Amino acid sequence: MLCRIISSRTTSCSAYKCATFATKASKPEIPKNPLASVYSANNQTTNGTVYDRKPFKLTLQAGKTYSWCLCGKSKSQPLCDGTHKDIYLKISQKPIRFTVEETKEYWLCNCKQTKNRPFCDGTHKQKQIQESTTVRV
Repeated sequence: MLCRIISSRTTSCSAYKCATFATKASKPEIPKNPLASVYSANNQTTNGTVYDRKPFKLTLQAGKTYSWCLCGKSKSQPLCDGTHKDIYLKISQKPIRFTVEETKEYWLCNCKQTKNRPFCDGTHKQKQIQESTTVRV
C-alpha cells in the first residue's frame, strides 16, 4: 500500500483505507522562580485560602520583580496589594517575590496551593480544591 502524508494528522492511501493518527502535544515547561532562594517567604509551610479554582494568565516582563499573593485575600489577584499587612485580619502568609527570565504570558496559581509558587502546577484540578467552599464569591 502506497501512502503519502497530507498533513501532520492524516495520510492519504492508494487503497480504500486511510490511516489517521494524532500527535500528542508536548506539555509546556513549568517555569521556576529564580528568586526562591533569596526570599525567606518562599519557605512558608502554610498555604492561603483558595481564591479561584483556575489559574490566571498574565504577561510578565523579564527582570521585573513581582509579588504574588499567597494569602488569597488581595483585591488585585494574583498579585499582592498589601492586604496581608492588616493586623485585624491576622494573616500569617507573606507574598512570594518572583521574577521571570523571559517576557511572555505565564499561568499564575490562583488556588494558592501550588508546589511551584507562584506558577500553576495543576494542583487546582484536585478534587479537594474543586470542591473548596472558601472560593471568593
